[in-house]
Amino acid sequence: MVTTGAKDDGSWSQGGYEGLQLIAEEFNAEVTLAEMVGDEESEEYFRDYAAAGYDFIIAHSGGYIQSAEKVAEEFPRSKFAIVTTYPGNNKNLGAIAFRSGEVGYLSGALAAMTTETNKVAYIVGDSYPVYEEEAALFRKGALATKPDVEVATEFLKTWTDGEKGKEVVLGLAEQGFDRFAINADEAGIEALKAVTAAYDNVKIVGWTNDQYELAPDQVLTSMLQDLPRLVANSVDLLLQGKWEGKLYKFGLKEGIYSIAPFRGSLTEAQEAQFEDIKNQVMVGEIDISPN
Repeated sequence: MVTTGAKDDGSWSQGGYEGLQLIAEEFNAEVTLAEMVGDEESEEYFRDYAAAGYDFIIAHSGGYIQSAEKVAEEFPRSKFAIVTTYPGNNKNLGAIAFRSGEVGYLSGALAAMTTETNKVAYIVGDSYPVYEEEAALFRKGALATKPDVEVATEFLKTWTDGEKGKEVVLGLAEQGFDRFAINADEAGIEALKAVTAAYDNVKIVGWTNDQYELAPDQVLTSMLQDLPRLVANSVDLLLQGKWEGKLYKFGLKEGIYSIAPFRGSLTEAQEAQFEDIKNQVMVGEIDISPN
């Protein structure tokens, strides 16, 4: 596996690393991790792993698509997986991804349901297709819940720069935004800490892991991703002979997504309303296509 952050970042890269450990345990596999690898450097790592005979190489970032495509073409007998929304090359390069529209919609609905200023925002690390879809569904969920709500989206263009995260979120809070869904790894964690320390009225929807302890009175809930299991599912598909260079998606129905406890952050009526929306999303009664 090659990943952009540290294996203990408390977010995306740590989830990937834990998935790698799950693969080692469940499939008795020899695994290796290269962490803190930038998009430009990734090609060298993929090529080295393929040349060393690794059967399966996991590119744990949407920013690695171009380098993975290039190396997969050079090593047709090796198999590659990108952990993002990507169609695959129909040969040896496929992808595993969350049905991210589900949590995009739900976080937007929750933000709109609870806002006191009528201004809600989604902040994400970068504008990969999967996060553009998530942002579109955040907007869709918010407007479906409260048609007159103002919705903002900010792509930080970084997952690690905490100062950038703080600058963006505090700027939005100054404009009156009081509900934020933040999906930006280390940069997002710093943003969450900064805005909740500065604004008592701000509430957060956390991402990937349960982020309640970062701001106990101001985290509404977190959109939990079982990232380790998602990563391990790729190897399960491989061993079943089903890895065909395509996109494989998992979500609420498969238990890959779940919602952290509300811990009293919602009224009973709001919690019932949210549960109803979630069930409609899960069974397909609500359209979660980006358009």
